[in-house]
Amino acid sequence: MICDATPQIDIRQLPKEARPLPEVIHFQGERILTTWTDMHFGGRRQWFLCPSCDRRCAVIYKKGRGPLWGCRLCMDGRYASEHKSPQARRLQKAFKLRERLGQTEGNLHLPFPERPRHMHHRTYERIRAEAKALELEIGLHNIAYMRKCSVETIRKKLAEGTLYEVRVID
Repeated sequence: MICDATPQIDIRQLPKEARPLPEVIHFQGERILTTWTDMHFGGRRQWFLCPSCDRRCAVIYKKGRGPLWGCRLCMDGRYASEHKSPQARRLQKAFKLRERLGQTEGNLHLPFPERPRHMHHRTYERIRAEAKALELEIGLHNIAYMRKCSVETIRKKLAEGTLYEVRVID
């Protein structure tokens, strides 16, 4: 089950008028309990109790067509990002960093976006350095994949300056 694409109820996203929820909720044929915890700086937070394992959770998910609700662990739920390859996760992170700096379309081959108007210079430089390092890592993985070798081998060859040697076959 992919959590992002499954019917769910998030107690934090309920409108203020609907909160606090009663201690026992009968919803779609299932009895769902709620509980409270005290916060460190005062106040209280309400949680669902998973109908299957009694674990506190903020989000409960529906599995299948039956009246079965439960937490992510009981439903064997995974986030969509857990199904992506490490390279796809790196690409997504690089795009998010560029988005944060104002790039809305295009790819990683475009020039780096200028500093947004109200962003502090130090923040911009930190994000830019992180994005550049990540984009270098993406490039190294791509080269390693094309050459069918490890990323460490590519790093070694870059350090030696022998990555782009031309081999002449007689």
